[in-house]
Amino acid sequence: MALTGLNRIVVRPRGGVAKVELVLANTFAAQPDPASGFATYVFREDMAHYECTSVGEPTRPLTEHTLVMELPAVAETRVAVEQLRRSCGVVAIITLASGETLTVGHTPTFGTAYPLRVTAVESTSGLVPGDFPTVKITLQCTDNSIL
Repeated sequence: MALTGLNRIVVRPRGGVAKVELVLANTFAAQPDPASGFATYVFREDMAHYECTSVGEPTRPLTEHTLVMELPAVAETRVAVEQLRRSCGVVAIITLASGETLTVGHTPTFGTAYPLRVTAVESTSGLVPGDFPTVKITLQCTDNSIL
């Protein structure tokens, strides 16, 4: 049996995180203008990713958000990591390569009650000659939003 009317176009999917804007959760509501108060990071295709996973029970759904960013290991990155660790959490405005924008760490119902927090920091010296040292920062939060 042949399928008719099916045109399959093979296109490389555009995925990944293109840009991340971070702001401290306790100042998010007071700063509606992203041009002020946001730290902005622009990434190559493989340097950041975002995952959203349902982890709760059927009667109590929970959603876990994970943002992993890989940044160059420079003094500014170390300062940013320390600020993130000491903060009360952050809200991230994530722009995907497809152009879609997501707000993570803030929900209309609960505001910034469930902000992203640092859960892991990994440093590498470069895997092969010519690689630059990097710092991989993992931010996570769990809320009761629906995927």
